[in-house]
Amino acid sequence: MSCVVAIEGFRLLHQFVVKEMTILFEGEDYQHFHFNCPTDLITTPRDWNTIRYMQKHNGLDLIDDSYLPYEVLNYILSRIGHLKIFTAGHHAAQFLSTHLPTSNIVDMCQAYNFKYPLKLEDSPCFIKHPSRYCTLSKAKTLRTALQFYFVND
Repeated sequence: MSCVVAIEGFRLLHQFVVKEMTILFEGEDYQHFHFNCPTDLITTPRDWNTIRYMQKHNGLDLIDDSYLPYEVLNYILSRIGHLKIFTAGHHAAQFLSTHLPTSNIVDMCQAYNFKYPLKLEDSPCFIKHPSRYCTLSKAKTLRTALQFYFVND
């Protein structure tokens, strides 16, 4: 059994903060999450430059408190730790490896030289933002690429 995990967030000085995550399971099932900011987040002035830039370009709001508490993220990840996890990108793979140290995590960028296309398919997301920064769109693109790689492997 396997799943595809796509994450989007902010890389700050002391940590990577996940704001949106999608888990696509085998078949058509998926879970799509938006998270509040961690309650113990410490930011520097340099971090605020990053935050403002990311909010302007990807539509994810660091301070929005209308989403899931950040603390449930570990519980959600623990529920998929037994699956083979496909993701794309160094930050995503590193974040997942930190939270799931014994899991089989495959970074498709490393394993298959995968790169996201410049334009992704629009998906029915909970917030208005470009599909390029939507984890649901990213996860669907990863699943399509994964099917291509396995067919041609």
